[in-house]
Amino acid sequence: MIRGGVLVLAAALVMGAPAEAQRQPGWEVRVPERIELVPGASGALAISIAVDRGLTVSKDGAVIVDLAAPAGVTLRKRRLGRGEAVDAEADAPRFAVPVRANEVGEHTIKIRTRFWLCGGRSCRPIDVRRTAVVVVAAPPPPPPPPQVDAGVDAPPDAR
Repeated sequence: MIRGGVLVLAAALVMGAPAEAQRQPGWEVRVPERIELVPGASGALAISIAVDRGLTVSKDGAVIVDLAAPAGVTLRKRRLGRGEAVDAEADAPRFAVPVRANEVGEHTIKIRTRFWLCGGRSCRPIDVRRTAVVVVAAPPPPPPPPQVDAGVDAPPDAR
């Protein structure tokens, strides 16, 4: 009877932990929480797949990154594959996604990454979702022009 109670307690502990606190053994998809831009500016959203020693991302299987962005930002492409990676031949590819800021505000980009994680003789599919916030802030107003005192700062012939 105690053994059943321990299983229920263990299940409750695992299910009650937040998803962010549970790192998957062997791999991780890294995305910045936020990037900051000004209206009209472009930047890059970095997405990287990190794997532990002894593991690789399959070069035979697809690596797919799907992106969904609101109207306040523009993405050049909404789907990326291994060929668009910064380092396409690496064991764990990285992506630099061009992002253009259109409107002031906070805009959440939804990211879905799918790949095959391999170790030894077997591979398994990985499907993970992340988000990144693009903060588009209005540029600060230009500084006021310096005040000219006609009696001190003016050229000698203006006095």
